[in-house]
Amino acid sequence: MKQLCWMILCLICLCSCSLKKLPEQSITNGSATVFTENDQLIISTGKVERTYQLTPYGLVTKSFRNISSDTEWIKANPKLLCDWSIDGYSQANLVSLNSFISDDEKFTDSHICVEAEFEYPKNHLMLKYIVWAYPGAEGLRTQIQLKALSGFDPKREHFIEDITETLNFKIGFPEKTAFGYMQGIKTNMDKDILTEEKLSPGTKVVDWASGLVMPSGNQGLILVKESNKSTSLPEKWDVATGSFLLNGQTVQVTGAGMYPENLKEDEYLSCWANWVILYEGDADDALLSLKKFDRRRYPVHPDRDIFMMANTWGTEDMRPGCLYAAREENVLKELESVADLGIDILQIDDGWQTAEWLPAKHSRDHEHKDVIGDYDVYPDGWGKVKAKAKELNVKLGLWAAWTAPLDKLKWNYDKGGFSAFKLDFANLNTIERRDGLMSKARELIKYSGYNTCVNWDVTEIPPRAGYFYGREYGNIYLENRKVTTARPPVQYVPYKVLRDAWLLSKYVNLNKFQLTVQNIDMTKDPTKTDAQLHNHPYVVAIALMSSPIFFQETHYYSDKARKQIKPLLSVYKKHREEMYAGYVFPIGNVPDNKSWTGFQNHNPETDSGYLTIFRELNNGEPTKEFSLKFLGNKMIRLTDLTTNLDEVLILKNGVAGFTITSPAGFKYYKYEVLD
Repeated sequence: MKQLCWMILCLICLCSCSLKKLPEQSITNGSATVFTENDQLIISTGKVERTYQLTPYGLVTKSFRNISSDTEWIKANPKLLCDWSIDGYSQANLVSLNSFISDDEKFTDSHICVEAEFEYPKNHLMLKYIVWAYPGAEGLRTQIQLKALSGFDPKREHFIEDITETLNFKIGFPEKTAFGYMQGIKTNMDKDILTEEKLSPGTKVVDWASGLVMPSGNQGLILVKESNKSTSLPEKWDVATGSFLLNGQTVQVTGAGMYPENLKEDEYLSCWANWVILYEGDADDALLSLKKFDRRRYPVHPDRDIFMMANTWGTEDMRPGCLYAAREENVLKELESVADLGIDILQIDDGWQTAEWLPAKHSRDHEHKDVIGDYDVYPDGWGKVKAKAKELNVKLGLWAAWTAPLDKLKWNYDKGGFSAFKLDFANLNTIERRDGLMSKARELIKYSGYNTCVNWDVTEIPPRAGYFYGREYGNIYLENRKVTTARPPVQYVPYKVLRDAWLLSKYVNLNKFQLTVQNIDMTKDPTKTDAQLHNHPYVVAIALMSSPIFFQETHYYSDKARKQIKPLLSVYKKHREEMYAGYVFPIGNVPDNKSWTGFQNHNPETDSGYLTIFRELNNGEPTKEFSLKFLGNKMIRLTDLTTNLDEVLILKNGVAGFTITSPAGFKYYKYEVLD
């Protein structure tokens, strides 16, 4: 009887609210459209369409469908009062509804932005619900912003609830896969970077993952939390990144990204955003849909984001040697070296600065006191290295701690013309720190005229930027891997770098991550690494599907090594812009130092792509068959980019055979589908 009364009450509320019309909206951006009909808000990308209904509590999803297949995913549930619940459900007043075309100040692709603002008098809250609809996208991005009203009690540790997304499906999903990535791999390289788990039918809460993949026949749905959640993040530092709640056919996402004490009365603060993606096809199509949406959210700007970088820090193990490498004398030498190799950016790491984040004139002026002896650092500022970089057509990058003031970063940009800033050591364990750092990056990039970018570092365990957060500002520096070190987790071991890249490429766009290239000739202890049993082109090729970073002083390369590396980099630079238009997937087996493994870079628009195939050091098979993705029973032209030799293959179920005569060998191919 109580349940019947509750349902009747909900129906009365919904019916009474249906008499209220939403403010009229009608806007188009390419294939994306937004419009209102009475109490309904309809948002379409041209591929997916989501319909919301106004209720006394906010908005509730009435329909979410794949347009091409006309598949409806949502079943109405009168118990669901609203798609969100911050501090519990309570009645709301719609204050405003607006829609407009935006690109978030050039930090994402063009989209229609919808903002619905609600007042919650009982909870003393203002809430803004935001939806981004990218034209032609297979999903939508949703986000909540919060602001306190007079009378709000900030003295509680947590919100009663922090639900930011709710979907009630027509079907149950018999199979659900959760996934997430680990930060802090500077300190742990024996644990896999990827955690992937097929959930048991009784699972109710998933509190460690960044995403869920939920197939249903030949289609399915993907949910992603746009946050800095990582599988290694201690609870004490987790700023409400939230969980996935599974209750029958209802899936909810939590994670306010803040606590009651953080709310302000004069400013909206952003909760973690959510991606809701529909896909058609198999598991490969699911991951392609995820990566395509990721690319819309975090686009590649070819003139800014496509580069190879060298960094002065990674040859020595620790301070003070690494600091010494950043001095002007060494940087001038490095500029000659990277120009000779064809590397685009030389990044000056820690060792250049005073405590005021200005270039130190002399070692005694340096921020750190554990420098090597008495030497000049930058006696005349950035002038000499800037002039030398311009002469050699090499760009400059700069390391700084995340606490460096914005005005000092701007000053260094003006004086040095830096094309990339690495902001390091962040501990984003409060919303103030997180939003402050993201705002600093945004303002710096805007100040530069969008000519610089920010490279985030995820080598430590404290919360930093994330695998699905902050990449609109630049790419992610993944891991410290050095040639000689007293710290085993930092030791460069080729197959472990390859393994990290392979696992990383499953759920994210690999070319938004920097993978290390090291000088294997400088590895000394064969009991710690087998790097010297490899060759230079092999270890360079490991990074070609990423954003390669030579984490080293490259002038230590021998002439013999340079003759091996330069031709490969030259070929790569001819193809990399085309490669950045594709999506990278792992193929073969998980790297374990004895397998055949590799990457496939596929462009669905051109039906072409690239392959890097690796026969690992301890593998005894000279030939191997690979299952290639998206190619089915097609005929392809395969061009070996290191020899320019072509061959035509007729694939059966996408399977192709490859030959590498010696272990620790690789192949670098371009493929094109033939009629």
